[in-house]
Amino acid sequence: MSTPSKVSRRNWIKAVATAVSGIAALPLLGRTARAAPAKVTKAIAHYQDHPDGPKMCGRCRFFIPPGGEAGHGMMGGAMGPGMMHEGLCQVVQGHVSPRGYCLLYQPI
Repeated sequence: MSTPSKVSRRNWIKAVATAVSGIAALPLLGRTARAAPAKVTKAIAHYQDHPDGPKMCGRCRFFIPPGGEAGHGMMGGAMGPGMMHEGLCQVVQGHVSPRGYCLLYQPI
């Protein structure tokens, strides 16, 4: 379990706003010119490698399972042995555990 470092409220809000604006701009981009939205660090998102009750990355709309698509996590797609491996997130940098959690969690 990682201990989140202290992040100022101003920096956290700025990082979240950047990530949200990047995600919101995706529909405005052409199909051939899709840019990846800015991602926030795990520290800014207060990522933890364990769930917060029923809230976990594998049930989040931003979770991308190994070899899968976002929004098709544990509850949105078929459960299989690959579902318990680390995946990616559309808004948080690096690999994330399907049983992890952060403040940017959005249920499927």
